[in-house]
Amino acid sequence: MTLEQLYISSLNIPAIQIKILKNLFKVEFKAGRILSNAYITMLKSIPHHDSFVIFRHSQTLYTFCFIKSGTAYLIGPEILNYTPDDQEFNQDYKIIYMSKRLNTTILERDQCYKQILFFSELIQHPVDETTIDVAFQNTKASNQMNNIITTVNFADKGVHISYVYEQALKSAVMLGDTSAIHDTLIRLIHSGRIGILSDKGRVRSVKNWGIICVSVTLRSAIKSGMDYDQAYSLNDEYIRILEQLGSFDEVMQKIEEILVDMATRVQHLHNVHLSKNVRYVYQTIVDSPESSPTPSEFGNQLGVSQHYLGKSFKNEIGVTITRFKILIKVNRVIQLIQITNFPLSRIAEALKFSDQSHLTREFKDLVGVTPSAVRKNPHLADEWSPYQYLKINVG
Repeated sequence: MTLEQLYISSLNIPAIQIKILKNLFKVEFKAGRILSNAYITMLKSIPHHDSFVIFRHSQTLYTFCFIKSGTAYLIGPEILNYTPDDQEFNQDYKIIYMSKRLNTTILERDQCYKQILFFSELIQHPVDETTIDVAFQNTKASNQMNNIITTVNFADKGVHISYVYEQALKSAVMLGDTSAIHDTLIRLIHSGRIGILSDKGRVRSVKNWGIICVSVTLRSAIKSGMDYDQAYSLNDEYIRILEQLGSFDEVMQKIEEILVDMATRVQHLHNVHLSKNVRYVYQTIVDSPESSPTPSEFGNQLGVSQHYLGKSFKNEIGVTITRFKILIKVNRVIQLIQITNFPLSRIAEALKFSDQSHLTREFKDLVGVTPSAVRKNPHLADEWSPYQYLKINVG
């Protein structure tokens, strides 16, 4: 490895070194999981003489490009925890969420400038702070990272947390359904329903939204049997953790982790008294009702007879395996019709109902109204819960 490659490796961020040969691009070194073609596409959009260019993927996500003697070094993308002077925080502002998917880092302004200055010296391509300032003022827009990043859309007409998303998150926590939390949260932050809750900047605004989101959702954990004192102690702890964080990405990451922690605690409350085999079937269906095995397949997996497993499940849960699967599917239907615009036919297909009519029949039988009625008026499903039909104690 060359010295510059060793330095890039030490940063533990995505980066690439490319040799430019007329219209050919030869990758000489690469770190991280960003596709080489994404970097090459960025390179094709700029001249190839010695230069320093900053690619902007959003107001906070940047890739730094050094070209020296026919070799290009693209470092990043990296998240910057500050707004360049010419960018204002407004309702159209988008911030990056989930940097862990990029395996990148979050930099303050001074850290960013020092990194650029050091690397420029390393490759003997001097860049000073004025050059960096100019590069930030003339960033090159790039959409090459759009498929692997998620942005949070702020809107001045947004609300603290939309009712339908609140219900979906509460339902996921109450069921102990950790897998549904990520999807619901992603749809929420894409929805434009997150209001600007502070005039002190984006980090404060995201923190305020997170505190509201966590406090509202914690009610479901209490309803699911969590002790009041424990719940309020957790709420205080969650808020302290959020207040200690310094960047929007860390806050958004932590909000999801907190919601998953709530759901996991509720999941434990539900599962703790179940036998090993019944717990396995129960949690498999909750996690993925559309693709979970049949009762016979469950029996084969666990090495017990279908009859024995079915009897044990009904004794401990209160309904058959097949009926439980329908209950969880209907609960997932409620989430999807509230937080997406998917047609019922698509939802029926995704959840492996035989057709839309089958979905509607099961839904109306359990909820008392049609899926279309709940889509028009989400309050109609407020009181419904799969636990109405189960023996499991939810408080």
